[in-house]
Amino acid sequence: MPHDSHGPAGRTRPEPLAPPGGPAHEQRIAQALRRLRVRDMETLDTLGRTRSFARTAEAASITQPALSKWLRELEESLGLPLFERTSRRVAPSAYGDALLECIGRVLTDMRGVAPAFDALRTGTGRPVTIGLLPNMAPQLIPGALAWLRDAGRPVQLNVREDTLDRMLAQAQRHELDLLVCRLDASALSAGLDVAPLYRDDMIVVCGPRHPLLRRARIGWRDAAAFPWIAPPLGSPARTALDAEFAKAGLPPPSVLMESVSWQTNRVVAEQSPCLFVQSARAFELAVRAGERIGRLPLKLSTMPETVGALYAAPASVSVTAAIDALKAVTRTRPGADD
Repeated sequence: MPHDSHGPAGRTRPEPLAPPGGPAHEQRIAQALRRLRVRDMETLDTLGRTRSFARTAEAASITQPALSKWLRELEESLGLPLFERTSRRVAPSAYGDALLECIGRVLTDMRGVAPAFDALRTGTGRPVTIGLLPNMAPQLIPGALAWLRDAGRPVQLNVREDTLDRMLAQAQRHELDLLVCRLDASALSAGLDVAPLYRDDMIVVCGPRHPLLRRARIGWRDAAAFPWIAPPLGSPARTALDAEFAKAGLPPPSVLMESVSWQTNRVVAEQSPCLFVQSARAFELAVRAGERIGRLPLKLSTMPETVGALYAAPASVSVTAAIDALKAVTRTRPGADD
């Protein structure tokens, strides 16, 4: 944490700025970063989030002049500007953004230490925070927990459900230990290790009395005649749905509502002749549970079929156990790849 008298990044005046990218400058950066303490990183993180010297100084229990002096000395030690200041605002520079991204991962990992210790004391192993796309959890989590119990590998699974774009960023910041999602280009290029799990089509689903269920042959032109419960605009599934209509020479479908909730969509489809897309596995799970739902012979051909788990290497013992559980569960599911 910064002090009034001097900054933690260096006690003496820094050497003149070295040429960026040169060996001397790289060594200078490494030396400055080694002197950063956890409280220093927390102060930088607060400044990056609040963009306010006043709020950051208050959180760090120092004066604004002391904070400004400490930050200036840190920047001089690094030989790089971390924040851009004007009379009205403060904002991270490109160098500041890069440092804040790394600091965020470090602080996230540090916040996980105490829960990990508690879990080890109680014999449940380190908790694993797992992110899943909507409607995946019922297909995977009950079986995974049962497998972990039966295998004698107790792991607490903390489940989070959200959209891929949000959770992918969380996984990159180490806020999620595992992310189960379709392996599209964004997932495969996220800089995380990948464990493929199973293949799963995105299919078109309707209520049990939908008129199209009585037809022998159905195409996208037939589906265009009915209202749709669509995935959110801009989501991969919505883009793939619009692409199917475009390939058929049709405009995007008429949207009754946007939703990714299986239960909501199913109930609405029972009372309205609408259509929506859902994973084939979720549909099979619903049918086995006795839910009244229909399936049309249409699927989103541009959606990636492979679902996998993304994680940061090296995987901890608990993360490895969770991946093993997911693999075991998906192997025993109908249609799973061996």
